[in-house]
Amino acid sequence: MNQQIVSDRITLWLEPGRKKFTRIISRSSGIRFVLLSLTNISGVVLMLSPLLTLAAASGGAVYLYNHVQGPLDWFVIEVLGAVSLFSGFLTVQLYFSRPDAPLGVAIEHQHAPELFSMLERRIAHFRIRPIDSLTLTPEVELKIKATPRWPVPLIHTYTLCTGAPLLFFMSSGQFRLALAGAIAATAQIRRSWSGWLVQASEDWPVIVATLEKRPSLLAKVLLKPVVWIDRVAHTLSEELRTDSRQAQSRWVLENTDEQAAVEYLSNQVIAATFLNKQYWPMIYKAAERCPTPVVKPFVHFGLLMERLLNEHTARRWLLQAQSHGDGGSQPGLRDLLAESGIDHLHWSQPPQANAFQNLFASTDILKSLDTLWQAVIEPEWNQRHTRFQNDRLRFEKLQTRAGQQALRGDSARRYIKLVGRFMDREKAVTVYRNMYQANLNDAGLCFNSGCEMLKSGQLREGYEALQRAAELDSSLANRAHAMINEHRHAWIHEDNKMAKQAC
Repeated sequence: MNQQIVSDRITLWLEPGRKKFTRIISRSSGIRFVLLSLTNISGVVLMLSPLLTLAAASGGAVYLYNHVQGPLDWFVIEVLGAVSLFSGFLTVQLYFSRPDAPLGVAIEHQHAPELFSMLERRIAHFRIRPIDSLTLTPEVELKIKATPRWPVPLIHTYTLCTGAPLLFFMSSGQFRLALAGAIAATAQIRRSWSGWLVQASEDWPVIVATLEKRPSLLAKVLLKPVVWIDRVAHTLSEELRTDSRQAQSRWVLENTDEQAAVEYLSNQVIAATFLNKQYWPMIYKAAERCPTPVVKPFVHFGLLMERLLNEHTARRWLLQAQSHGDGGSQPGLRDLLAESGIDHLHWSQPPQANAFQNLFASTDILKSLDTLWQAVIEPEWNQRHTRFQNDRLRFEKLQTRAGQQALRGDSARRYIKLVGRFMDREKAVTVYRNMYQANLNDAGLCFNSGCEMLKSGQLREGYEALQRAAELDSSLANRAHAMINEHRHAWIHEDNKMAKQAC
C-alpha cells in the first residue's frame, strides 16, 4: 500500500511536466522531427544489437586470446565467448525472420507486357532502382510498397501493388499518370532523410507483426521495446506520413490539366467508396447463407460494377467525401482540392475501355486472385456466418418480446440494430418510428432510431430524432449534426421534388 501511495505521488508530481512537454512537442514540428529521428535510429540500433554484440564480443575475445597475460584474461575470454554464442544465436534468428510480402497475385511479364514496358520507362525517367516485383491486389490502390528484407528498417524489397478494383475505374491514360505519381513519390522517399523517417515509421508495424508471428528467443527479448518504438514513431510521424500519402496525388495534379485531375480524384474516391459501402457488403452478405466462401468477387467485378453503380449514388458519395475532407483512398482530399484550385468533383460513368482491358492479356489472373482471396478470407467468412446465425436467433427472441411488451434500454438498442437485417424496408421503418415515439426521453434510442431512419430514406423523421438526441445528450450533438449534414443534400432534393409535384 505504501509503495502504491509513493507511486501515485510521483505520478502526480511528474504530470505537470509531462503535459508541458507534450504541448511543446505538439507545437513544434522541428522537435518532432528530431525526436522521430532519434527514435528510429534507436530502433535500428536495437534490432542490430545482436549482430553488433556478436561482432564486439567475438572481436574482443580474439584480441585477448592473442594477448593473454593471466587467468583473468582467460575468464574474460570465456565470458566473451558465451556472449558471442548467445548473440550469434539471436543473429541467426534475426536473419531467418523475414517480413511477409504484400498480399496479392504475382504479375508476370506474359500477363501484362504493356505494364512492364510502361514501368521500365517510368523508372528510367525518375532514375530509381528497378522494382523487385509486381502484384495484383484486392485493394483500391496503386502504390509502391517497401517491405524490409529483415526486421530492420534499412534494406527493402519494393513491390508495385496494383489494386484490381481500381483498374476498372481508370482509363489507360489515368493509369499512366497514377503510375508516374507512384514512382515519383517513391523517388522522393528514397532520396531524403524525411522519406526514410516515414518509411521506417511504416516499417515498425510490419516488424512487430513479424516478431509476433514467429515466436522465438529474439521475439521475447526485443518485442516489448519494438512495440514501444512503433507507438512513439507512429505518433511523431503522423504529419510526415500524411504528407507522404498525398505526394502521389499531388504530383499527378501538378502534371496534368484540371479536367484530368478531377477525373483522377473522382475515380479514386468513388472506387474506394463503392467497395466499402456497396460492393463488399453485398459480397459478404453471401456469408449469411454459406459457411465457406464460394463467390468470385474479381472475375465478375466489371459486370457487377456496371449493374450496381449509378450516377446519382456516385454524386452523393463525392459530395460526402468533399464535405468530410476524407476521400477514402485519397487522404486529405479537401487540402488537395484547395491546393489545386478545384472547386468540386464530378463523375459521369466508368471509362468504356478501362485500364485492366488495356493492360492485361486475359482475365486468368483475376481467377487466381479469386482463389487467393477465398483462402485468405475463409476464417473471417466462417465467423460472419456464425455471427449471422446468432444474430438471427437473437432477433427472433427480441421480436417475440416486442410483441408482448415495449422494449427499453439495451434490448431496444439491439432490436433496432437487428431490424434492418431481418425485415423488409417498410416494416423496419415502422419499427424505427415506433421505437422513437415510445422512447422520446432516451437519447441513445433517439439517436439510433434517427440514424436508421436516415439510412432508410426517411430524412425528415430521421432529422427530428437526431435533433431530439442532441437536445437530450450534448455528447451526441456532434455526431448527430454530422449525420444530418451528410444527408442534407438528399433532403433538399426531396423538398424540391415535392414542390414540383405540388405545382
